[in-house]
Amino acid sequence: MNCRLALFVLFAALVWDAKAGAAELMRITLGYSSIGPMATGFWMAKEIGAFEKHGIHAELIYISSGPVVIQALIGGDLQGGSAATNAVINAILNGAPILGVAGTSNRPYHRLYVQPEINRMEDLRGKTLGVTRFGAITDNLTRILLRKNNLENAVTVRQLGATAAVGAAFQQRVIAGAVTSDLRVGTKLPAKILVNLVDLGIPYSMQLITVARDYYRRNPEVVEGMIKSYAAGVVALHSQKERALKVIAKYSRQADAQGIEEHYRDSVANLDRIPRVESEAIATILEFMGKPGVPRETFVDDSIVERMAREGSFDKKK
Repeated sequence: MNCRLALFVLFAALVWDAKAGAAELMRITLGYSSIGPMATGFWMAKEIGAFEKHGIHAELIYISSGPVVIQALIGGDLQGGSAATNAVINAILNGAPILGVAGTSNRPYHRLYVQPEINRMEDLRGKTLGVTRFGAITDNLTRILLRKNNLENAVTVRQLGATAAVGAAFQQRVIAGAVTSDLRVGTKLPAKILVNLVDLGIPYSMQLITVARDYYRRNPEVVEGMIKSYAAGVVALHSQKERALKVIAKYSRQADAQGIEEHYRDSVANLDRIPRVESEAIATILEFMGKPGVPRETFVDDSIVERMAREGSFDKKK
């Protein structure tokens, strides 16, 4: 009887310890504004249990554009988010109490997809290009490309709301094309790539992992855990391809094997292993906004990333 009682007490203690350990995880909600490659690091982090390793229970939520992610951050509905850098910069310039703490990529890997009959940029004159939302990364890159080709006032830019809506508008020939990471359209009306923006050689910060300034002050260890978890996700992306393909299919809601493979290749090629934010990549956005010379520190505090880099954290395989 005493033996049974002892075993019961031991079992109860183990259960209590397990519950207590789970309760110690900090619950946070993270938003991401793209179902393209820029989100893949967060997806992998979630699926490999990286957040839990760093004391976090993270719920990932897809929100259709960077500006909406920022609104949710400001409102306290999110504790962190991955949003278009230009949207973060614009919000901060307008007084938003937020801050970028890490970056995803410092080059614009998006492409200009166009209707089959369009063969050169000049063919877009008088036509319409679709973007998700004004102020989103698709909008900013579209306008940069148009300005570079002296078409800024010759092409209409139309806000459509979400990536799926852009694809639908293309299929219905409502728009002549779109700058995006991946234009999902049917086989009856295939899109062709007219310009790979990465080939332009322009430094450009794609997305920032962003938090509210007050949350950062109160919870620096949680913010550090976010960054470490994301970095672990990027490492796993490179080392666990088969798992990564399944994760991409799950979160991007794709069934097409070729599309999943292309998403994977773009992720591996463009996500920076060290998620720092290069000054030149910020300067491009500021110049386009007509705000050159605003100090980088106004928008970014990547001291955690730089400390991790000095410590060799990004050199570790796991």
